[in-house]
Amino acid sequence: MRGLAFLLALAPLFPPLAGLALFFVPWVRRLPLWGQALLALYGASLLLPALFAPEPLAWPLALFRFLYVLGLVGLGVALGRPERALGAWGVGLFLLYLTGFAATYWVLGDGAVRARLSHPFHSPVGFGFLGGLGLLLALHLRYPWPFRALLGLLGGAVLLLSGSRGGMLGFFVGGAAALLFRRRGLLALALGGGLLLAAFALNLPATERFFQAHLSGREGVWLAAYRVFQEHPWTGVGPYLLGERIGGVLFGDCFLFPLLEARGLTCPDWLRPWGGLWTFAHNHLLQALGEGGVFGAVGLLLLAGGFLAGAWGDGLLFGLLAAYLGMGMVDNPFSVPSPFRGEVFFLLGGMALARLEGGRAPLGLGLAGGVALLWSLPFLYLAARPEGPPPALRYLVVPDRGGAGAVALEGGEGYRLQVWLCAEGCRRLGWEWPAEKPVRFPLPEALEEGKKRLVLVLFREGGLALRPAFFLEEEVGR
Repeated sequence: MRGLAFLLALAPLFPPLAGLALFFVPWVRRLPLWGQALLALYGASLLLPALFAPEPLAWPLALFRFLYVLGLVGLGVALGRPERALGAWGVGLFLLYLTGFAATYWVLGDGAVRARLSHPFHSPVGFGFLGGLGLLLALHLRYPWPFRALLGLLGGAVLLLSGSRGGMLGFFVGGAAALLFRRRGLLALALGGGLLLAAFALNLPATERFFQAHLSGREGVWLAAYRVFQEHPWTGVGPYLLGERIGGVLFGDCFLFPLLEARGLTCPDWLRPWGGLWTFAHNHLLQALGEGGVFGAVGLLLLAGGFLAGAWGDGLLFGLLAAYLGMGMVDNPFSVPSPFRGEVFFLLGGMALARLEGGRAPLGLGLAGGVALLWSLPFLYLAARPEGPPPALRYLVVPDRGGAGAVALEGGEGYRLQVWLCAEGCRRLGWEWPAEKPVRFPLPEALEEGKKRLVLVLFREGGLALRPAFFLEEEVGR
């Protein structure tokens, strides 16, 4: 087991080591019968919808995901006691933080102060989430005090300087969940409040994000994923294939990590057809519905409830799992394969299932329902909001030959505006803007070639929205 702990310490720096988990599939036989039945149910929720999905690759990809998850769960069973295994993982996170600080400074130099902290193979959002997990480990595990202090300080700094609101959400959920069984959870919540105060005092571009209510374009991705579910409600399109249907809404068709792109490294041509494999719905419920339909979503929820039921009574294990599930409301922190981030969720799940007892089935069902409610909060909030009067178009200027257009709205207060250009397909022009002021947006060249539609999409500012509040369309071009 010492060798496994050593590999677990190295895996954050060398993510391909996670592939060794496939050798641990047989270890799931050591789980209690209830745990094996839950994994079998999860496998059926992956494989059966994939048989009837529209993409021929759906079933082999579903089989790969199931085997990989089984291997990760089996590895969690083999690692045994959470404290020993997670202690080694904390060492790996500490080294990961150091490389993240070094890489950000190496790429951005003095400009790193004005940018979000990142890592060569983690986005700022994911890196910040890992910072929050390291801070939870420092609070709960009995490391030697100098290392414990350094891990906590670095983890908190990563969470703060990455500007990861999803990571902060996960940290608060994990701290609150741990409070059910350990008083250290109260310390985690207090530290979270301290981090927010520090973010306010620092007043850096990255830390200002913690006080912004907009969703950075997630609502558009949610809408696209929901439309895929509407088209394939029972089967979805298959694991890893949803990204092809929602790609280009939030980012381009293919993108690398921000630090790599800052060095001029972009997707090579051979990788572009596969860019959708790492495009996610930014909500685990919508991701599961789009990939596996209703059955896929139910299977994932039952597995999450079973993990939590097995971890019931263990503040550290329950808190870490809850942190992953909390962030799942606005991101996809345990989609796998990943740069050894999502894999840890299933390692924790294996440790939890090893403790699962048959009498906890009602608890697991209740916790699964709680997870479903948590992931649905953005959409329940939308449904509860009353509709107001739609904004009206004051003026729209669209030059024939590219350049920049301009638009202004009457009654745009409280909305954010996205501008899309549509012909056979649609693409977003620029990012998004407050709708109460006139907006200038970039236009592609050769606009005169055929008529197109300019679509103005308005989202409620500060609202967690699944669908846009209003559409305004104007025909442009000749």
